[in-house]
Amino acid sequence: MDCPALSRQERKMSKKNEVAVTETGTSLARFEDAFAAQAGEGLENVQSKDLVIPRITILQALSPQIQPKKPEYIKGAQAGDICDIGTGEIFEAPLEFLPVHYVKQWLEWAPRSSGKGLIKVHDTDEILDHCQMNAKNQPHTPEGNLIQETAQFYGLNLSAGGRRCFLPLSSTQLKKARRWLTLAMSERAVRGDGTAYNPPLFYRIYNLSTVEESNPNGDWAGWKIERGLKLSEHSDAAILFTEAVAFRDTLKSGKAKSDFAVEGHSSDEM
Repeated sequence: MDCPALSRQERKMSKKNEVAVTETGTSLARFEDAFAAQAGEGLENVQSKDLVIPRITILQALSPQIQPKKPEYIKGAQAGDICDIGTGEIFEAPLEFLPVHYVKQWLEWAPRSSGKGLIKVHDTDEILDHCQMNAKNQPHTPEGNLIQETAQFYGLNLSAGGRRCFLPLSSTQLKKARRWLTLAMSERAVRGDGTAYNPPLFYRIYNLSTVEESNPNGDWAGWKIERGLKLSEHSDAAILFTEAVAFRDTLKSGKAKSDFAVEGHSSDEM
């Protein structure tokens, strides 16, 4: 069936809307050009020590991100979701992660009821000499603070375009960290002269998803870590390689700090 012809008034309104859309597009393009011309303005004095590295975690039943009355609440977030705590973003599994640096630390947390959160980061396990074990076989200081052995993986969140981040694994997830390191240590590459070598940690991208886990203390969501593409197979390999080296250099120099949220020790304390 033929459509009725537009009236003169309707044609005028249609033309007016087309012009408005065109002008809006032109205006936005001009703004983008203006922003590009002022790239970095106002940020000249920002240094690495002024920034924190956002944490990637799995939301659990007690995470404030899933509790509507909490300021950290993220609309639509659920237990088991993969979340960037620093930006409040939720990512669908698998999350693509390129590790660049690993370190083992012992985190000292105040009792949850105190609301004080992280007390201190220990780089050695000497603090354990001053601890006693509680009923759950967890080390606590004389002040009642929990000491949590934590495997820290720093890297690039490729699902977020290569954003710098870190992934802490503790308690039940430490066995995942050991398997991850075993996978990395078992990698072999060949030089031009035919000799084999163990490539750097950022030789390969890993796919991170979640699995349901439980023990007599309860249920929670844990990590599932699987090998992904070799970095050389990624379409942005050269850019990511350069960023990985730069991030590792920043971490080794101590010019970056991790963003530990108050509820950080609740995520896998089973």
